[in-house]
Formats: sequence, C-alpha cells, structure tokens
Amino acid sequence: MKTERMVILVTPEQKATIAGKAKALNLSAGEIVRRAVDTYRPNDDEVLLNALADELGRSVRESRKALKGALSEVHKTLDHFAAKRAPMRKAA
Repeated sequence: MKTERMVILVTPEQKATIAGKAKALNLSAGEIVRRAVDTYRPNDDEVLLNALADELGRSVRESRKALKGALSEVHKTLDHFAAKRAPMRKAA
C-alpha cells in the first residue's frame, strides 16, 4: 500500500482523544484517523448544513465588499460637503 505523509492541526483536546483511543485499542494515532476517515459518512443534514455554511460565507464576503464600497461613497460625499462648507466658514 502506497502512503503519503499529511500534517493536520487539531486542538489539544482532539489530540488527547485520538491518543487515548489509539492507546486503548493498541493502534497508532494515524490508524485511528485513517479508520475514522474510512468510516465517515455524512448524512443528508450534514451535507445540507455544509452547503448552507458555504453560501453564508459567500454572502458575508459579498456583504462586506458592498459595505466597504458604500462606506467609501459616504466618505466621498462627506468630503464633498465639507469642501463646500469650508469657503462659507471663511466668509463668515
């Protein structure tokens, strides 16, 4: 069987859980992860939630971009009126 190395990041709690299960079953941590991956089967709800989360992420990025553009326009408008107001203040 050909193998490849893969480095993954886990929380300290996840690492402890993996190590604990590996020790209890007398297996390596890598074997525990491989078996978990081999048996993982997302249900329909998980698939739907992942799709919704992806769409939410896209919507948030688009909203941030739109808000940034709107804020830029507000600043331009404020600068425009501030420039018009400046000569009036000097005349007064």
